[in-house]
Amino acid sequence: MADLNFDFLHSYSPSKRALILLAILVIVCGSFTYFIYMPKLKQVQKIERKLKQAQVKLHQTQQIANQLPQFEAEIKKLNIAFKKALNKLPDNKEIPSLLLKITKLGKDSKLTFNLFQPLANRNRDFYAEVPIDIEVKGSYHAVGRFFSQVCAMPRIVNIYNYSLGNYETNEDGDTLVKTRFQAVTYTFVDKPAPGESKKK
Repeated sequence: MADLNFDFLHSYSPSKRALILLAILVIVCGSFTYFIYMPKLKQVQKIERKLKQAQVKLHQTQQIANQLPQFEAEIKKLNIAFKKALNKLPDNKEIPSLLLKITKLGKDSKLTFNLFQPLANRNRDFYAEVPIDIEVKGSYHAVGRFFSQVCAMPRIVNIYNYSLGNYETNEDGDTLVKTRFQAVTYTFVDKPAPGESKKK
């Protein structure tokens, strides 16, 4: 490679030599900026964006981790409440004894049963309604006492659509009334898993 000869620069005035030197510096600096600095700057900015995203995710994860004991305590409370609710829903085996309990409460309240007819279960989501058509005869106070005792049972039993009629007076002078209503209790429906139903 031939040696570079800069002797021709001596023929230029000092101002021209300064301008040439300045041009060389601008070219060198521009090349460095365009080919080296700018690509590296873009890489640094990209890394900084990723770092900020990672910091945000880390902060969110830390917040969730800090609230985890609270979430676990809430889940525990919900599980306890759910178990208590399930205990108030009789299973199918308990329905006959529950019906006997209702008739006993009616007789203890000095009511006469004219009708006691269990109806078909009405399936809902995870439970089924067990309705019973009932007609009793007795005094106002006896009917009220019976309703109060039924609603106070450990198992959930609701009274719907009651109607009063056919008033009469007995030998003791008490006013008797026929009361017709529907008592509805509920039972838990344990749905089989999809795989089990297909096998069946």
